[in-house]
Amino acid sequence: MKMYATVEITKGWETWNKMAEEMNPEMESEGMKFIFKGCEMDEKRLHLIIEVESMEKAKEFSIRPDIVARRVEAGAVVESTVMMPLKD
Repeated sequence: MKMYATVEITKGWETWNKMAEEMNPEMESEGMKFIFKGCEMDEKRLHLIIEVESMEKAKEFSIRPDIVARRVEAGAVVESTVMMPLKD
């Protein structure tokens, strides 16, 4: 299934995208893969489409303490994250 997500960022696109690229192997091991990553022109909000095995696994992954710490370090405002399942 696919999921649409948005999140606010404070350190710009390059910082966040570098973290996301480095996290790809961990995401793939959990059955998740970025389909689209982009940000608004002011680089303050991300828009993502992610292939996921299940919303439950995606939510579990997103709240892992090690993942939260990496996201925060890259400028993600984790409490602003919104995840929505998409119908194929």
